[in-house]
Amino acid sequence: MTVATLLWSLAGLFVHLIDVPVGDLILWRSFFAGCALLAIAVLWPAQESVFGWAGLGASLLSAVAMGAYAAALTLTSVANVMILYATLPLFTAAIGWVFIGERSPRRALVASVVSLIGVGIVAGQGVNLADISGNLLALLMTVTFAGLLILARAVPRLNLALINAVAAFLCSLVALPFSSGAVPGLHDLAFLFALGVLTTALSFLLFLMGSRFISSTEAALVELLDVVLGPLWVWLVLSEYPGTGALIGGGIVLAAVLWNLAPALRYRAAKTPAATGQYSSAELADAMCCQQPSPVTPQGLN
Repeated sequence: MTVATLLWSLAGLFVHLIDVPVGDLILWRSFFAGCALLAIAVLWPAQESVFGWAGLGASLLSAVAMGAYAAALTLTSVANVMILYATLPLFTAAIGWVFIGERSPRRALVASVVSLIGVGIVAGQGVNLADISGNLLALLMTVTFAGLLILARAVPRLNLALINAVAAFLCSLVALPFSSGAVPGLHDLAFLFALGVLTTALSFLLFLMGSRFISSTEAALVELLDVVLGPLWVWLVLSEYPGTGALIGGGIVLAAVLWNLAPALRYRAAKTPAATGQYSSAELADAMCCQQPSPVTPQGLN
């Protein structure tokens, strides 16, 4: 999941380096992502995987999340989108509790609230009601992606590569009428390829696969690192200083994520030292309280 988040965080940098209309960006990004995911589904088929109605529903959720994210950025500020997207762990916890009875660890819920505060500081402003259309799309993106996380966890045999390939091609079809019809230049085409394959195809696939091994709220919480890393890459490569607020808020998000993951990390580190008595039983109990049971390892790319 960490690799998925790192790939995802490069999206903002790639978009800054691409000079094409929004319709063209969505069209070509989704097309390249769909091709990459379809190749994965064909060349490395998942064993005993399923699609069915659950797969169709997951594809629709994924397509809406992909399209709504890009559309929201054209209608409202990035700051507004970031603030609304920061509610992902909260929506994930609520949907997971309602539909699959998943109870998120209290530690993860506290970290989610702290992260929301940090992202608000990164954005540097509150949600502007004048941009209500874009804000609603950003909220739609957040809710549908939360639903996708829950569905992938509830039906672990879903063929995630095929599901996201279908979603990407659906995005391409929807974006086609709004595109210019021109083929981008080699420079833009190269970054569109990277945007589609790395930040859309592989990131979506790896993140949804990883979300099966921890609680849905914790998966959504780890994804919030994207909010911190995205501006950082643009700063390092394009010298666009994110501002003091972004640095402070980003630090809060990073601290909240690390605090949430600390017990699980201590538990893994304690497995060997525990035998030699280096950790007390109280320390081991504290670490194990947030350790999620691991499901059966999926075959192929289930």
